[in-house]
Amino acid sequence: MIAYLLIAAAALGAAGFVLAPLFRSDAAEAERVAKRLSAEDDLHAHQAMAVAALRDLEDDRATGKLDDLDYATMKGSLEAKAIDLMKRIDAAAAGKEPL
Repeated sequence: MIAYLLIAAAALGAAGFVLAPLFRSDAAEAERVAKRLSAEDDLHAHQAMAVAALRDLEDDRATGKLDDLDYATMKGSLEAKAIDLMKRIDAAAAGKEPL
């Protein structure tokens, strides 16, 4: 019987330890900050991928893998995406865009 009580007490203690951050007064603010940082990191990652894709596109054109029409079409699309992402990053940094 005492063993069951000790196990129950240990389980309650572990549950309290795990759940304690959820009941902190600043938990909502910490969650909001974490989401914002995560969203900003995602924007930066997507922008870096767009720039890398533009570099790869330049390499493909230089090696003859792409003709001029395909290059122009893909470059325009990738540049527009990269510019949009840079504007969103700037807006987020200025606090104008909710993430």
